[in-house]
Amino acid sequence: MKSPLLYIIHFTFHFLLFFYLYGTNPEKMVRATRSVEQIKIDGNLSEPIWQNAEKATDFIQSEPLPGKAATFETETFFVYDNNAIYIGAKMHDPEPDKILKELSLRDQMGNADNFKLFFDTYKSGLNGFKFCVTASGVQYEAIVSNNSEDVNWNAVWESAVKIHPNGWSVEIRIPYSSLRFPTSDIQEWNVQFGREIRRLRESSSWSFIDPLINGWVQQSGVVTNIEKVKSPVRLSLTPYISGYLNTSFDPNATDQKITSATAYSAGLDLKYGLNDAFTLDMTLIPDFGQVISDKQILNLSPFEVFFTENRQFFTEGTELFNKGNLFYSRRIGGSPFHYSDINNQIEPGEYITSNPDNSQLFNATKITGRTPGGTGIGAFNAFVGEEFATVRSENGDSRTIKTNPHTNYNAFVIDQNLKNNSFISLINTNVLRSGIDYDANVTGTFFNFKTKDQQFSISGNGVLSQKYFHDITDLGYTYNVALGKISGNWKYKAGHGVESQNYDPNDLGFLYSPNEKYISASGGYTQYKPKNEKLQQYNISGNAIYSRLYRPDVFTNFGINFENFILWKSRFAIGLNASLEPIRTFDYFEPRTLDFSKALMWPENYIVGGFISSDYRKPFACDVNFSYRGFNIDKRKTISTGIRPRIRFNDKFSVFPTTNILAIIEEPGYVDKMLTGKPIVGVSDDDILMGVRDRLIIENSITAKFTFNSVMNINMRIRHYWDKVSYQSFGLLTTEGNVDKINFNGQNDAGDKIFDRNVNIFNIDMQYNWRFAPGSDIVIVWKNQIYHNDKKYDRNYFSNLGGLFDAVQENSFSIRVLYFLDYLYLFPRKES
Repeated sequence: MKSPLLYIIHFTFHFLLFFYLYGTNPEKMVRATRSVEQIKIDGNLSEPIWQNAEKATDFIQSEPLPGKAATFETETFFVYDNNAIYIGAKMHDPEPDKILKELSLRDQMGNADNFKLFFDTYKSGLNGFKFCVTASGVQYEAIVSNNSEDVNWNAVWESAVKIHPNGWSVEIRIPYSSLRFPTSDIQEWNVQFGREIRRLRESSSWSFIDPLINGWVQQSGVVTNIEKVKSPVRLSLTPYISGYLNTSFDPNATDQKITSATAYSAGLDLKYGLNDAFTLDMTLIPDFGQVISDKQILNLSPFEVFFTENRQFFTEGTELFNKGNLFYSRRIGGSPFHYSDINNQIEPGEYITSNPDNSQLFNATKITGRTPGGTGIGAFNAFVGEEFATVRSENGDSRTIKTNPHTNYNAFVIDQNLKNNSFISLINTNVLRSGIDYDANVTGTFFNFKTKDQQFSISGNGVLSQKYFHDITDLGYTYNVALGKISGNWKYKAGHGVESQNYDPNDLGFLYSPNEKYISASGGYTQYKPKNEKLQQYNISGNAIYSRLYRPDVFTNFGINFENFILWKSRFAIGLNASLEPIRTFDYFEPRTLDFSKALMWPENYIVGGFISSDYRKPFACDVNFSYRGFNIDKRKTISTGIRPRIRFNDKFSVFPTTNILAIIEEPGYVDKMLTGKPIVGVSDDDILMGVRDRLIIENSITAKFTFNSVMNINMRIRHYWDKVSYQSFGLLTTEGNVDKINFNGQNDAGDKIFDRNVNIFNIDMQYNWRFAPGSDIVIVWKNQIYHNDKKYDRNYFSNLGGLFDAVQENSFSIRVLYFLDYLYLFPRKES
């Protein structure tokens, strides 16, 4: 019997041959102008070269009236010399006093007019570099991969804006060291210019971006006449030094002393251009202590919690590796491999004195780039050191237990651009551990083939996972394929996927659960030109999914979903959604059985919900959402609601409070009977103990930002998460998936409720950032954290909040100085 992967490869090859057609050429063109004079970046466009350069104009709306001429004229100019690209733009506006220009953090647009610039230097139709400047002078840049923007990419470039009686203007200087382009005496690049008039919520572009066509990168225009430019020596160093003061205070301690410790760190980030297309990035002795706190929660599910990556080295320039969740960089320098095993290794009478929850990352290196033929190549390596826990016996003797071996993380990617803005990729990741711990390897291919007219596509992947133990190799695989119509008012898609029971990419990737297979179908209609003049657009869509376990081959779920979205030209929006599971479904993961012999039955249920959103241009705006889930069983239900006001006091100061409330009533869930510490009457070792619980989760947060100017700001986030879990009854899981109630109240001999929870998580993250020179920053951070789990289950929210600060409080105060050193700035090339 042939492997399913062979069928996927065979099908992919023949589909590629069929659809390997030539795409259309962009229609709009502009000639670049070489400059031999110095251009001062001041926003005035006063140098004679701007008057002699060819003009790109006649912008076309993509919103609110797709295909119509832009309301106000925009003139754009493309100039270059031996060191950089210069872009000048004049945004005409008859009412310059109405130009919106809210200051925001870097890489955030804010409520401000803005000018956008995009380069697809290899004319791939998929990838490129995007730069934006707001009318308040704030910079935004992103690297674009497969039409998706990665705002974590950072480049060093210059810009200046000027408000004048006829509107506003911008000058931009982008050094060649911030771009990648082919080696050729005469070059043509795909290029796009865009503008947003914020008070009109009008977005326009030089080359029309039709919202009915899937993907915007391939809808760019062309810049010609770029002659005799060469990629410079792309070498930059960013050394840093940082210092920390960490404190801890326990208000319940008898002496109530504040304990403190100091720490210092120094390291270096290096970037080096190996050639015109490929870049080496390296971080030595990285320090991530100033990264914003994770939004931790109480996790009662059988699955791992996914946290976003906030460490800059792992968010910047990693778009090539982001295929199918095979590269989840939080694994690197995360929790030690045997962190949770320490309790099984201590002897009677011993206790843990320290157990580090993060492993030490010593260095990480990545090489990324794309050839003139459209072949993207990425290689990644990181080395993590050993970690040890310390335990102490009753007589005072201490010993260490290894919790993490020396570990090498590797990833390699080849991504090939194809005709019609299609692609095919191959990725391999592997994790090598010293000693007796197993090694892991994952290899996969991903593809997306589109027809010449961009109307239809087929996409999918096939992945093989391998875990190498000393005596066996554990193999698993997954594949999926989807075919559909991707452009036009009507869009639809059908798909099928399989994950084998042993598929496991989680040594460097992320997967909630394997052992599943599904078929799905979806479709929707979007109208960008409604007949009702007050409407901006509307959409209605639906999908259905049918799933089973891979092994044993048993039914798990069937659901139908519907969504509707309406946007008015006033920028008021409303969304409605409904879901239905019309038959009983089965959850084989909640019982935590390795053989999937039992499942928790979910009765027929439905969900109705929606949201409203008001106009973000106004000083006060608000989003509100609501959802109700009802079950075909007495009392069981789930209710959620959220409110997110947006308050802008002025162009410098804004506050964003958020409240989310989730009430889960009469929910059955797994409980660990080992926590009782003794046998439960009438419960055997093979029985699965379940509890029926009520759960109330309230999450409040306040995000505030004060921006002094385009290079200096303060931002703060305060978050409080409260999770109260109260078990109402307990029972045993039957073979039919029901919970048969037993005579057990969930208490120990002292009358304590063993399984109830009252969890508080409180964080403050406050950051001051000053970009005192290009690419150079001074960052001051204060982080406060409280994590508390007590037995005061009867308190209401406000009583609970009042007792929050009786818990242990940890604070971290830090300062970090980074200085950017660039070879091209130090030794610029002279004009010939």
